[in-house]
Amino acid sequence: MKQYTKIIDGKAVIKAANQIVIRMGRAEIYQPTEEMILNDGWVEYVEEITTLPKSRMRIVQELVIKQWNERTDISDDEALQYSVIVYPWENLISQEMAVGKVVTHNGELWRVRQAHTASTEYAPSLNTAALWEHINIAHAGTTEDPIPYMPPMEVFEGKYYVENEVVYHCIRSSGTTLTHSLAALIGSYVEI
Repeated sequence: MKQYTKIIDGKAVIKAANQIVIRMGRAEIYQPTEEMILNDGWVEYVEEITTLPKSRMRIVQELVIKQWNERTDISDDEALQYSVIVYPWENLISQEMAVGKVVTHNGELWRVRQAHTASTEYAPSLNTAALWEHINIAHAGTTEDPIPYMPPMEVFEGKYYVENEVVYHCIRSSGTTLTHSLAALIGSYVEI
């Protein structure tokens, strides 16, 4: 229901249309029409939408980003979609890394595979495959759209992978992350 406002005795009064009573001499009109309300000096009231000051808005943003980065259930798709707010691994040195936590390192997304304390000797890479899993941009895994192979990485039968500009066809799912180059896995997991 519409609301109207009017200055009465120096104070702003706000009322719903069905609460306004218009006095004309001795007569009182209950539930007047909108035209009668406006002719009596009332104006339609539109509630102002207040916004938080920028400093408070920034605090809210930081809190949301912090809560998002503390999650351990972020899917690969979510991590890729919101990669701009993922904390860099370098900023987390000396902090506990829970299984499932997502970080960025050297422009790539990584997921914690094994709980540990972040330190410079355990940076996300092939050398720390037991601790970190690389998150890839979704590719179809076809000859036209092969999946970039970046160990440590699990491979799946029937999918195509590319490493050093060579396309490989996976002949057997690995069931776990692999740390070797695909060239070293020909015959075991892949074929050219």
